[in-house]
Amino acid sequence: MPRKTLEPHMWNLENLFKSIYDVPVYQRPYSWDVEQVNVLLLDLEEAYRSEDKEEGYYTGNIIIYDKNDKINGTIIKYDIIDGQQRMATFSLLLLAVYSLALCAGVSETDLTLNAVKSCLWKIVNREYQRELSVVSLNSIEKKCFHDLFCAAYDQPADLLEYCSKYQCASRFEERVTNNFIHICQYLKHHIIDVNETEILDYADFLLQHVQFIVIEANCKENKVFSMFESINSKGKKLEEIDLIKTYIFSKLDESSYATYLDKWGQLIIKTEDNLYDYLYNYIKAFLCFYRQNITIDNFKTISTRDLLPYYQVESEREAFKRLLDDLYDKVDFYNMLSSTEAAYALVKNNKFRFFFQVFTEVSYKHPKALFLRTLIEYKEGKLSKEDVIAIVSETIGFMIKFLTISGRSSKDAITMFSGIMSEIYAKDRVVKDTVVSAIAAEYLRQGITTEKLKGDIQTIDAFEQNRKLTVALLALYESTSSEHGCIKISYDQAYTLLDSFSAAFSLDHLLVQTPDADSAAYKYYRDEEKDILVLKQGHDFPDNVVVDGMDYDTFTRTILNKIGNLRIWYKDKNASRQNAAIALKQYDVFHTYAAVQKRSSDLAVRLFDVCLPQPKVDMANVQKTARRKQEASLPKMDKLIEFNIVKPGDRLYITLGSINMQDSLATLVDEKYVLYQNKKMTLNEWGRKVTGWKSIRIYAWIAKEGEIETLQEKRLSYVQEHNEAVKD
Repeated sequence: MPRKTLEPHMWNLENLFKSIYDVPVYQRPYSWDVEQVNVLLLDLEEAYRSEDKEEGYYTGNIIIYDKNDKINGTIIKYDIIDGQQRMATFSLLLLAVYSLALCAGVSETDLTLNAVKSCLWKIVNREYQRELSVVSLNSIEKKCFHDLFCAAYDQPADLLEYCSKYQCASRFEERVTNNFIHICQYLKHHIIDVNETEILDYADFLLQHVQFIVIEANCKENKVFSMFESINSKGKKLEEIDLIKTYIFSKLDESSYATYLDKWGQLIIKTEDNLYDYLYNYIKAFLCFYRQNITIDNFKTISTRDLLPYYQVESEREAFKRLLDDLYDKVDFYNMLSSTEAAYALVKNNKFRFFFQVFTEVSYKHPKALFLRTLIEYKEGKLSKEDVIAIVSETIGFMIKFLTISGRSSKDAITMFSGIMSEIYAKDRVVKDTVVSAIAAEYLRQGITTEKLKGDIQTIDAFEQNRKLTVALLALYESTSSEHGCIKISYDQAYTLLDSFSAAFSLDHLLVQTPDADSAAYKYYRDEEKDILVLKQGHDFPDNVVVDGMDYDTFTRTILNKIGNLRIWYKDKNASRQNAAIALKQYDVFHTYAAVQKRSSDLAVRLFDVCLPQPKVDMANVQKTARRKQEASLPKMDKLIEFNIVKPGDRLYITLGSINMQDSLATLVDEKYVLYQNKKMTLNEWGRKVTGWKSIRIYAWIAKEGEIETLQEKRLSYVQEHNEAVKD
């Protein structure tokens, strides 16, 4: 009789653990934390101590796949399709029981203890096999999990100490060790402390009365992936990357599984479980710009609309192979996005290193796709080192000035990067001048000038709200020097100050935060009881900003936290000696608000005239190009009709003040024509006839009857509201 595709079994833990289980390499890493483990332990103890414990404790469904690969002809090997979190945790629980029982003096020949050991390691030729452990993980935590089993086999009584000293290489390994330690501590307090021999009763309960419904899949491997997509177990719900992975592998041929499952697993490991972010930025770097997260539905569209033409193949199967191959080949460049050291090894330049450190420290996400492609093209010889330096420094300068100092919307930054990437897709390469011109155009569009930046930086709370960027800006300022009337920047020193900040340097107030009340130098102090400002005679704080008795925290944010009142300083004397090569500026006499204002002004001038100047481009040309690109990207009349902003039959008029509205009224016929004075003509013909102009930007000058908002304003609002550039 043929086997059923899905064959259910009701197994207890002992029956379940008679076989060997692998977590396939394409699965996500072990994700349970102590909180989830603790819930399981509490449930188990409640069931164990209940009067009807023999009825069993049901833990949910497990789905496994028979690999048709038996050991010694009897021990079946399965892949875990659903249930890896529970099965891995139960294996850790049995390891803890085994170790603690031996520590409590239980004999190695005890029948219950031997039953536990037989679950943990399989017997071949009448001997336990150290390498045949019941569960093998297959992701970043694989080695740690295996090491723990080996240590338990070799010296089980010392397992807790071994685990406590284990040098974890990632947070995934820490999950394994932390969970095991927590299980041991829980069992000690709740089971062993009650009665040392009770550990055996508890073990019997686990083996005999913990129940699973195990669904054995007997099908071709590609069917397993379609099952996986619909699974939602007790543990962590499926994420988009899991669904995307399932879709990819459902399209591959079975002969490719081994190769690409291994690559998928390696990508999870190499990205430290950030494969979704890598895929998202790869797509933005090379295929299309998505402003929102990429869902499985988006990905299905991308796979047919963008992947096939990009890789010049005819099937999704071949496109996905190319995608996985390329992701695998380029993963080191993605990792550079979070490692200045790795990026600097590629682009050996101190200015690049400083600005890239700002990028990684502040965790800017908008430039990631641009930088990913830039680094790759530099490695491929398509960009010069000077181009890379300019792209990175101008982009990070933009992020600093646009988002933090000017306080502009992140949405506007996305719009700019969308435009940059669209140019890159069209030219099939990164062009430095295109990037810099786009940045210059955005400054122009937003009215961000050098003089405005100099004023804005002196108003922000640089200590509390913008600490990381304050450190970066002060690192630049501290690293400037004047020689023969020329200001030079030591990017090496600026990088050292920024990189070593937490360890060796701190952010210091020049006008101190809480001076002594009897200090002659400072003309203010804090009334600790009332938490208010007390001003002394001779202070020079502005009367319209600072008043006696004001809330002290407000005074701190408004005055003391200004960037001109802050400096990078050595944490202690030892730090000073260790960084003797860095001579930081000292301010021995700094007791007045005038000193704060002067330093703020000097700092602003040096930062924005020297360290972060506006891009050197032809601004008139940038303005024309920006306007032309904006017009080209905005929805035309056919889209305005589709979006229900206007509709055929609407009455339109020219908004020029010198023209009577009634004299300009026309009826919209369709996306191209209007009816004006009983004559059918194009929109532009109508506009030119009414105004007498030789040419007209028609959308900027027409509105619906009864409204004053132009169609230009309406379509700009639509694009901003929907956070997208609408293509023709």
